Amino acid sequence: MKTKTFCFTEEDKRLYELPQIFSISSIWLEEGMNDNWATFDLVVRGMPSRRNFLVFSGFEEIIHDVLNWKYSEEEINFLKENKIITSAFEKYLRNFKFTGNVYAMPEGSIFFPDEPVVRVTAPLIEGNLLTMMMINALTSNTIFSTKNARLVLAAKDKVLIGPWGMRAHSWESSLKCARAAYMVGSTVGAPTFFRKYGIDPSKISTAIIGYHAFIKSYDSELEAMRVIAKYGGKFLNTSVMVDTYDLISGIKNAITVAKEMEAEGRKLTSITIDSGDLYENAVMGRKMLDEAGLNYVRITLAGNLDEYKIKEMVDKEVPANAFIVATEGLTVSDSPKLETVFKIAQLESLGKIKSMAKLTPGKESYPGIKNVYRKYDKDGKIDGDVIGIEGEEDQGKPLLVSYIENGKLVREMPHLDEIRNYCIAAIKEIPESYLSLDKKYKYKVTISEKLKKLLEDVKTKHLGYSKRHKKV
Repeated sequence: MKTKTFCFTEEDKRLYELPQIFSISSIWLEEGMNDNWATFDLVVRGMPSRRNFLVFSGFEEIIHDVLNWKYSEEEINFLKENKIITSAFEKYLRNFKFTGNVYAMPEGSIFFPDEPVVRVTAPLIEGNLLTMMMINALTSNTIFSTKNARLVLAAKDKVLIGPWGMRAHSWESSLKCARAAYMVGSTVGAPTFFRKYGIDPSKISTAIIGYHAFIKSYDSELEAMRVIAKYGGKFLNTSVMVDTYDLISGIKNAITVAKEMEAEGRKLTSITIDSGDLYENAVMGRKMLDEAGLNYVRITLAGNLDEYKIKEMVDKEVPANAFIVATEGLTVSDSPKLETVFKIAQLESLGKIKSMAKLTPGKESYPGIKNVYRKYDKDGKIDGDVIGIEGEEDQGKPLLVSYIENGKLVREMPHLDEIRNYCIAAIKEIPESYLSLDKKYKYKVTISEKLKKLLEDVKTKHLGYSKRHKKV
């Protein structure tokens, strides 16, 4: 009997589609539309609550899946036996390989609602089969990157550590969140993360930490801290949690251990506080450490922190050096939704081009092959975007660039450290007002005159109405 696993694996993605994706693709094949080429836009519809900008994340995942998308014999048989595909489509899937083109904003880019972030031009069926993967990859990763960018902004010049796997909805989500958090400037302390992405652990706030379970495993707090100190120097940093039992006695014990380490030519790196009034406790801890001549010992704060709590403490000049974020960075409880869609915008059949758009109020999409053009002010800050037809370079700097042509990668994918540097620089281009954590501002995104005309033509065709001619 084959062993089953409850873990979501990479091959599960290919069947994690609505059955209609496969059945409709089957119909298109039966109707001879498999040679028709279509353009699809990956777009976020509407700005999430408490957000002024979005950080594009998940593109590396998209590129990997597009280039490696194929169906096993077991998967194809399952679809056939359950009458989700036709016999002809069964043969089609056996030879499936993406042969189209992918344009996108570089990962780490700042973007706004209604802007195509990824553009796929491919045979109609090929693009359609990627629908769920495209939506899922952008949604999950971008929610994490945008939230953690706000956390980094709140922390300002202080170190932000996290998020770790605890309290994540799944292992997959914790890893995605860790990647997104690192990308926007946070630090992450998970060995799996270092290994998977080739990150040098010495760049990150990794430490041997005497956390609560360790402290409680010894007869006394002081004994436990001394054991930790004994191994200081064999790890990158040495830190102890000081509030397992009583904060004041915990800090005193840490001071004792720090002095003993000093006598041996070593140093205690930091203390961690994760309970009570974090601001007041940090003030008290800093005072006690300084009075003991331990001004080099840093203070790290933790305890269900989010950007609002961090900002409040930073504004009060909290004497802490770092914040640990787990729950809020992973669950994004203040704004957990992103309305992502993957919409067809153009279809080409036998040399004839059809422009397409969804016209339902509140769920409109734009037709044609488009790009996003960005303008900058004299200080190098972003100053308005234009959604226009591909080739309208006079509208600003085009943001979507080619990554895959005819099914082959044509642009080298950057290392995560390069994406991090790009993203941090992109965030610095955002005007100050849009960096607000508690006030809402709407960035100016317009559509070009050429795109307006194309949209009107689509409306005229489907609704019999044109703003230019009032009545047709």
